[in-house]
Amino acid sequence: MASYVGVDWASRGWLTVAIDDGEWTARMSPSIHSVWFDHHDAESILVDVPIGLPESERRGCDRGAKEFLGSDRARSVFWTPCRDAVEADTYDDARRANRDARDDSLSSQVWGLIPRIREVDRLLRDVTEARKTMLESHPEVCFEAFAEEGLPSKHEDDGLSRRRELLEGTDASADGVYDGFVERYIDGQPPWARRIGNANRDDLLDAMVLALAAKVADGDFERVLDHAEDGVESIPRDEAGLPMQIVYADPE
Repeated sequence: MASYVGVDWASRGWLTVAIDDGEWTARMSPSIHSVWFDHHDAESILVDVPIGLPESERRGCDRGAKEFLGSDRARSVFWTPCRDAVEADTYDDARRANRDARDDSLSSQVWGLIPRIREVDRLLRDVTEARKTMLESHPEVCFEAFAEEGLPSKHEDDGLSRRRELLEGTDASADGVYDGFVERYIDGQPPWARRIGNANRDDLLDAMVLALAAKVADGDFERVLDHAEDGVESIPRDEAGLPMQIVYADPE
């Protein structure tokens, strides 16, 4: 039985949504290693974290994702910091490393994500068999691929509603799943027991669309890549051999 998994960082842990034979489940995991331990036999695990860290230049897949989303939503894709910045111990050191590598600034928001980037990078460098299963994706790219027209911001009420409609319209098994998750894991839990926070509703949708993209693609992903040479798409890799690409599913 194939399992398809979407993973998004949600403030206090990794929010993981899995689809197994049409059955949807959600849980919080303390580390990406825990996610791999629980889902190492999945068909695909799509994670909203950069995989493949550049030495100097900006990643072409980040540029391509921004273009894919258009100017109104391009800001949802950040420029992946260089490896030296990810490995830095302090914010000042990371900013200096990124500036020295490519004259790029490094926001405090991206600095806050660096521990998660480092965590995924370490897993994939240590556990080579995870590389075929755990792939980088982006929720907004996945939603855009499922939509017939541009989407409003997910931070607006109609944006959240439209994304819920896309999930349910793409796969009937998603009908009512989001509401069920909210009732069970957010509204139905006392504050002291709450694992998925009230502020993480959009993270829940993001993890859901990643899992659904994994299911729809079933291993046959579309890719936002660096460039194409002679009509053949090439997948650039970082110094550790990790691919610099963003995958998504074509509903057609």
